[in-house]
Amino acid sequence: MSSNNVSAGSFKKIGAMMPYLAMAFIILIVQVGSLWLSATEYIPSQPPIGESDDVRNSIYYIVVFLVFSFIIVYLIKNKHFGIIRLFIYIALGFTLFYTISAIFSKFDTVTNSILVISFVLAAAFVLLLYKFPEWYVINLAGLLISIGACSVLGVTLSYIPIIILMLALLVYDFISVYRTKHMVTLAHGMMNLKLPILFVIPKKLTYSFIKDDFSDAILSEKTDAESEKSPKSKISSESEMSSKYEKSFESETSSDSEMSSEYEKSSESKISSESEKSVESETSDKKQKTKKSDALFMGLGDAVIPTLLVVSANRFLAHTGFVSVPALATMVGTFVGFAVLMYFVSSGKPQAGLPCLNTGAILGFAAGVILSGTQLVWNFSIF
Repeated sequence: MSSNNVSAGSFKKIGAMMPYLAMAFIILIVQVGSLWLSATEYIPSQPPIGESDDVRNSIYYIVVFLVFSFIIVYLIKNKHFGIIRLFIYIALGFTLFYTISAIFSKFDTVTNSILVISFVLAAAFVLLLYKFPEWYVINLAGLLISIGACSVLGVTLSYIPIIILMLALLVYDFISVYRTKHMVTLAHGMMNLKLPILFVIPKKLTYSFIKDDFSDAILSEKTDAESEKSPKSKISSESEMSSKYEKSFESETSSDSEMSSEYEKSSESKISSESEKSVESETSDKKQKTKKSDALFMGLGDAVIPTLLVVSANRFLAHTGFVSVPALATMVGTFVGFAVLMYFVSSGKPQAGLPCLNTGAILGFAAGVILSGTQLVWNFSIF
């Protein structure tokens, strides 16, 4: 009997860990797929933005990312959902077209016919995402987009600009999740619109991303934020209510005993009804908070940003074989940071992924450079 309980408990723990292992596996697919796709001649042959080791490229991408995120948050708060969908789907279409054509280039020369086929497949995929945004469709799109983006940016930017970009986004992610919390608003807004800018890892096979509703999560966050901002107003309102109650009670007790007894009965009934309402509201709040536990969510940036350093280290550092030692060490460091991140994620609260992931990737890169004895090229010319 005890052995059955132990085995059942073990299976339960393994089942609880499966979504986290699936999330790690997604990051691994993005990293290996990006290394594989970046090795083609098609992606490096595309026109670069500038010098690969120019730090100004990092500043450019940081500014673009900040402007993009603030515009999306503004559109979400003002409920311009049609504009958001149009912009995201157009960007997805171009990225998918580029990624699919790059995949074809691994097997044959890119011709006009291949470009036409890539365009048709990308358009069909975008239509599928619009009509049927289920979690496995969104995850497939996320993998293609992440691999394509990492392959392009990884061969465009050298490791120094990418490390600067990672450090800046690390700080931004921390502030936007734990301080301003606008990144949480952005994530929930995108999830409610069913847009493929994240990975969805269901905890149950019966989970449906299409049927899931995230409006309650957004509403609960707003009410929590308002309650945190105005605790004094709540206390003052409660004190006003108590003073009014005391005044009314004193006026009633000054009258005859029959009126006071009726008042006591009515006050008792009011208190009991109010307590019942408070209990009901607390249970409803608990249901809303526990409602959003059917799946785990990971933004595409959590898989893309550390992988940029993996691809760049493999591209710009001399090595033999498929992957260089610094690139491999960067992958290992990413998963060490991922393990630390999952420890915090197990608490059930939204967590900033880049502080852990980027830190692990950068430390892993440094360890790989030291172990391999690779000479780094430093170029900090900004102007």
